[in-house]
Amino acid sequence: MSLLELEEPRELKQMIKNLNTVLGTGPSGARGRGKGLLVYNKLPQYIWSSWSKELKKLGIEWGEFLSIISKHSDLIVEWAVEEKISWKEYLTKLREALITYSKTKTGRRVSLDTFTKKSA
Repeated sequence: MSLLELEEPRELKQMIKNLNTVLGTGPSGARGRGKGLLVYNKLPQYIWSSWSKELKKLGIEWGEFLSIISKHSDLIVEWAVEEKISWKEYLTKLREALITYSKTKTGRRVSLDTFTKKSA
């Protein structure tokens, strides 16, 4: 499966919205607005289950993946809570962050075409 061909997890999106409401971190722009959204790692697990093979080829392991998603939790808020970006936009921005990380870590040039090809 290509990194861009991942069905939007609507149930997870609703869970994130609900958690955001419970934690009282609404879309008001508070600095910690993304904190707590990864409590159960459901979204990272969902993405990793489909992307892990390709990400490992790029030298990205589970712990690094979690760190990258955590650093970009604002994107989760924009997608799930504020609905400012689509699921596809979220995945595109996350993919860009992962590619940048991989390039920095390995010193390799990563082609977007290669990165998004379907695995055999």
